[in-house]
Amino acid sequence: MKHFYISSLFALITLTSLHGQDYLWPVDLPRRISSNFGETRPRRFHAGLDIQTKGVNGIELKAIATGYIWRVRVSSSGYGRALYLKLDDGNIALYAHLDRFSPILENLISLEQERLNSFSIDKYFAPGNFVVQKGDLLGFSGESGGAFGPHLHFELRDKSNRPLNPLTNGFSLEDGRLPVPEAISITPLNKDAVINGSPLPQVFPLQRIKTREYAFMDTIHVFGEVGLGISVVDHISWMNNKFNIYGAVLSVDDNEQYRVEFERFAYDQSKLIELERDYSLQRLNDGEFHRLFADDNSHGLAFISKQSNGKLALSPGYHRVSIKLYDALKNLVNIKGVIYQAPPISIAVSEIERAKTSVKFRIESKGIPFPITHFTCYSFKSKGFPEEAIKATETSRDGNGMIVTLPLEDIDNKVLQFIGINNQGAVSSPFHTSINLAPADYMTVDLDLTVRHLEESVVIQVEVESYLDKIPELTLRNSHFLDLTDLQQVSPTAFITRPLSLEEFGGTTEIVVSFHGSPVRESWFPIRSELSDNNKQTAAVSPSGSCSIQASPTTFYNPTVYWVEDINSPVPVEGGTFLTKAYQLQPFDRPLQNSANVAIILPNYIRDFSKSGIFYYDKDDGWTYLPSRFDERKWMYFTSLKSLEAITVIQDTIQPLIEHIFPGNGGSYSFEDVQEIQASIRDELAGIEGDEAISITLDDKKLLFEYHPIKKEVTFRLKTPLESGDHNLVITAEDQVGNTSSEEIRFNRSGKLCGC
Repeated sequence: MKHFYISSLFALITLTSLHGQDYLWPVDLPRRISSNFGETRPRRFHAGLDIQTKGVNGIELKAIATGYIWRVRVSSSGYGRALYLKLDDGNIALYAHLDRFSPILENLISLEQERLNSFSIDKYFAPGNFVVQKGDLLGFSGESGGAFGPHLHFELRDKSNRPLNPLTNGFSLEDGRLPVPEAISITPLNKDAVINGSPLPQVFPLQRIKTREYAFMDTIHVFGEVGLGISVVDHISWMNNKFNIYGAVLSVDDNEQYRVEFERFAYDQSKLIELERDYSLQRLNDGEFHRLFADDNSHGLAFISKQSNGKLALSPGYHRVSIKLYDALKNLVNIKGVIYQAPPISIAVSEIERAKTSVKFRIESKGIPFPITHFTCYSFKSKGFPEEAIKATETSRDGNGMIVTLPLEDIDNKVLQFIGINNQGAVSSPFHTSINLAPADYMTVDLDLTVRHLEESVVIQVEVESYLDKIPELTLRNSHFLDLTDLQQVSPTAFITRPLSLEEFGGTTEIVVSFHGSPVRESWFPIRSELSDNNKQTAAVSPSGSCSIQASPTTFYNPTVYWVEDINSPVPVEGGTFLTKAYQLQPFDRPLQNSANVAIILPNYIRDFSKSGIFYYDKDDGWTYLPSRFDERKWMYFTSLKSLEAITVIQDTIQPLIEHIFPGNGGSYSFEDVQEIQASIRDELAGIEGDEAISITLDDKKLLFEYHPIKKEVTFRLKTPLESGDHNLVITAEDQVGNTSSEEIRFNRSGKLCGC
């Protein structure tokens, strides 16, 4: 087994030039990975490879090339035990989540921890101190820090400390499998843009037509400036995981519009993943999409080619679209389709004849003289759920319109949605009617309101519980009244406004939905929206006045209208008590460039606010604590957050739980039995943040233990056997709002250290 040589002599070794193909795989195991370069992580790109280690700790880790150990970092979070190797070719290799280092290095790090009286250290070495040869032992694989299970997180960085894609810089894997595209997205990028008659982003499935070729089967109709996105996963031979692609190229009419290649990036660009991926679609649970267009703020990301920004402002007519997707070994697939650019049109549909088994309709264009030549018709249930496309039994031309006959059995007691296409290829907004189905009563139907923030505009959607044949009107109240009488019915139970400019919607105090008839119905929705300002701080307040969000000039990437909604029925909290209402910060599907500051006022009747703070709701972890401070003068909690979430103030009544302690209370052990001190420490609400919230003493001596934040376990490895006799172990833990727990363990170490 090779070990390190500690001598200044090695500083005189002549540096040799290494080529990527000379790199050694860091473990002596089959080349298997579970994650690759550029994958999605919270607010960052995955910067390397997660190399499989057979699901166990303790696999030997080898130097990939000649160099020297430059840095060693030890922490209970993040990379855990991490080693940085500077290679003779100038690159840097990072080995993370180690169980332990090589024996010599492990002893040195232990001495450094004791000197600093800290488990966490960050130590740098001079070039001649720890010279290693290709294949030398560096340490052993593990799951330290924030690792989800045993593996080696491996990174390759250039001399400027920028992560490189290892699979294109010295490492290769056997891979004959192709990327698998799943869907494309199209996003409106300006206020006037529409996709298939809708101002909202759309997702379209893809169909494989050949081994390496996919297509969106129907022509997509757009108007205005739009951007495309792609949902795709890659596979690697002999591995079951889903991986990130290496590159994507968007072309229109054989002209390249956008290129992205996951080759390298700088760490200060990592949070731009929320611009490279479609943050809105991800937050709306529509899937993960690579944007094939660059936001002005993301165009400097090293992955993105500077040739074009990918924003499509197409000329009128048909356009051929091609998207090439490839992995690190250039396994390539191609997506093809057609986009038609034309302004949207409106149609009118009228029933002209009803027979025993069929109904005849006339479809005609409204306002534009070009005749309707094609149509589609979908049936819906009364609650707005789509069923199927209806095929006509007969069609004919009639001036500027069409006469279509539909079978009664397919449309009876249904809501029908018609969409027409004229002879210029322009697609219409949907038109709804019903056959033998009574619409809901507009006076009693339940309705709700949703505000969607798009790239450069806002759309308000009115939703009802059942089909209505009456279109509501909408009014915004701010410093003046803004009547929006042109709501469009997009489904049997949904109506949307035209896209509103940010200036139109900013400053709105109330939204009024009206049904004009006899009688008149009005529903009032309070809202206090605010438009961000690039030159000053702004703030929006909830309708109740108890929650506020403050935005600096750099909180948002782009101009954004933001607001706070009262939540009437929040998800219940276990082990705690709500001290305030819950609030939804909006727009929750817009990324933040920098943190936003929020405040919540406590009700006057709350006098005991101990062990409390601001929590946000996480769909996986439930209510999660945010470090908060309380201002008694203002009777208000303050915090900051990196995304817009549902928040509230909760009083935590749960103490940390300390269990599964070894050695056990009252136990008697031989010296061989006690190699480690272990315990499980968890808190179900406010949580325990970092090892500084935990204290462990053995016989009144403080221990420098390791805390695993994922497994919620503490471990202390004894460097020398315990002396025989009685011992006293005390473990104390404190959660983030001040609840504490303590356990005292008395045990005995018996027997002799050896048989002599």
